[in-house]
Amino acid sequence: MIKWKSLLVAAILLFSSIACIFSGSTEPDVTPDISAMTTSVAATLRAQNDLAPSQTPEKAPESPPCDPLHPGKQILALPGGFIAGTENTAISFYDAEGNLLGEKQTPGLPNMDSDRVHVAGGITNGLSGVPLVYFGRESNGVLKANINSEIFQLDTTGLLIVLTGAEGHFTYIVYSSAEYTDEGTKSTLKAGEMGLLPKETPQLTRVEDDGLVYYPLAVNVVNEQVQGVWYSLAMYGIGGVIFAPNNGLYYYDISQNQVTEYLDEDSRLKGISPDQSLVAFRHISGGIPGAGFIVKDMTDCDERVIPYHESSIFGGGFAVFSPNNQYLAWIEAGGDSPDPMAPEIRLRIVKLDQNQTSLIDADISTLISMAGGEIPSFIKPMGWLSNHILLLQIHIHDYDHPLLVAYAPDPVFPMDPALGSNQSILLAEGIFAGFLYP
Repeated sequence: MIKWKSLLVAAILLFSSIACIFSGSTEPDVTPDISAMTTSVAATLRAQNDLAPSQTPEKAPESPPCDPLHPGKQILALPGGFIAGTENTAISFYDAEGNLLGEKQTPGLPNMDSDRVHVAGGITNGLSGVPLVYFGRESNGVLKANINSEIFQLDTTGLLIVLTGAEGHFTYIVYSSAEYTDEGTKSTLKAGEMGLLPKETPQLTRVEDDGLVYYPLAVNVVNEQVQGVWYSLAMYGIGGVIFAPNNGLYYYDISQNQVTEYLDEDSRLKGISPDQSLVAFRHISGGIPGAGFIVKDMTDCDERVIPYHESSIFGGGFAVFSPNNQYLAWIEAGGDSPDPMAPEIRLRIVKLDQNQTSLIDADISTLISMAGGEIPSFIKPMGWLSNHILLLQIHIHDYDHPLLVAYAPDPVFPMDPALGSNQSILLAEGIFAGFLYP
């Protein structure tokens, strides 16, 4: 009897539940909390993303750092102009459009060369107070400066190899020198604030019988602080070649007093970008002669190969990157002549996109429009005045009086859209000696 009553109660409860389902709830309607729902959905999506990454992420994962770690990109304003000279006695200052800004005397300068001159300061407030530092041949080699038209001796150098320094408003100077000794060629690298150089001792000294000497390339400045010096090793006293070999790439950390190797001595450096992140180089062993060179991003180790023209049997060099790292210009040497000092010269410019789009690949005999109708005897890319304007040094007959020409190689970015692509404008005469910065 008790069992029968239990079954009856269960049946009544079951029918009651079914009735509630079909007749609808008698509870009042509740307004949904949109904020809570949104928060809940967002939390769910985050959890799903943690478990399974999206097939189309909004941001690509960052590349792993390159070994050795890069010390930091150089943040540098676009050049505000350049300096050049036709005689050793004076340097002329020009803006980016070729307008003459002024001149500074350089008594004692042995020859006009960008490796002998450095502008130690920005030009925002005019030229008179901007130090023009240069090498003088007096007393077996001295470092001099023209400041407000007065000539000062900064340091004794011996035989100077390269003079450079921090670009922009900084007065930080770096130079290398060399001398012969019984143990081999002695080379030193010295760096410091312009006014404190006599008190500094060389930070690096090298004595070897391989003939290689320090060749400073650029000063690394991060967050307005001088951090270190990029340098290579050059063959001392070498002649009879178009592309003098620069071996390896090294970075001297000033605060740590430590040298880091980025390219070994078997690598021939062709150029380094203004922001100091890209290098163009070629391996001298294990490679195919005349094959080309490598462009490497030192921040993520990404590399691409740029082949030489098939006729460029004597190689290439003088590679210059645009400030935005989107373009690369260089020259190559080749042709039928067996004399490496009398080759045919090619100007090459590529866009550093996925296809390495060629913007110009031409023998200089075809570039007469850049030289006022004359056939150039030599041409050399000196650097970029802007992200799209290349500065070329073009020789015609007289080596000491070349033409400095601005050239827009990319038809997408002409100097004057009304004139079409591949435009060039004569800016000045003389040997290029460096860029000016704000």
